[in-house]
Amino acid sequence: MSRYTLDPAASSIQVFTYAEGLFARLAHDLRLTVRNASFSADRESPTSAKVSGSVPLSGIHVDGVMKKGTLHEDVLSTKDQAEILEKMRSEVFAGAPANSEIHIEGTLTGDTFRVMLTGPDGRTASVTGTVTEASRAEGSENVCGALDVSVHEIAGHDVKGPLGAFRISDRVHVKFDAKFTAVP
Repeated sequence: MSRYTLDPAASSIQVFTYAEGLFARLAHDLRLTVRNASFSADRESPTSAKVSGSVPLSGIHVDGVMKKGTLHEDVLSTKDQAEILEKMRSEVFAGAPANSEIHIEGTLTGDTFRVMLTGPDGRTASVTGTVTEASRAEGSENVCGALDVSVHEIAGHDVKGPLGAFRISDRVHVKFDAKFTAVP
């Protein structure tokens, strides 16, 4: 068995949220980036591995608004970004403080992985994703993939905008490009 740790400087995790409902045009589809994630992986065979780690809520950053597949970083003010993150903590993560974490445990078999996400309040979401690309070099492994997470499973309810004018889609799309380095 080989042990690896995530190289955060050479990895990226992006989260895409979508607004829907009658007044969804008043809301924004967003791209968020996860920073300061901490993961380890145990390679059990050439086609299987176990992964565990955490994402601090304080490590989630609002990059900007997605319009027709393009990121627009100039739409939201710093205040807007802070309000979005505060609403996320209060509505999705039951008011958890910014230093709380989302814990992740998963298994990779071939190009399919199964993950259990546990929020700060103990709510869980079981997710299956797909590896779209994997490569190995001496002392490291790169894994790219995607998964969809149910907001309702994590929050326990729908997340709505002011006066219920729109809601955040239950499907949050996560894309990752993770570089793991071997632990000597």
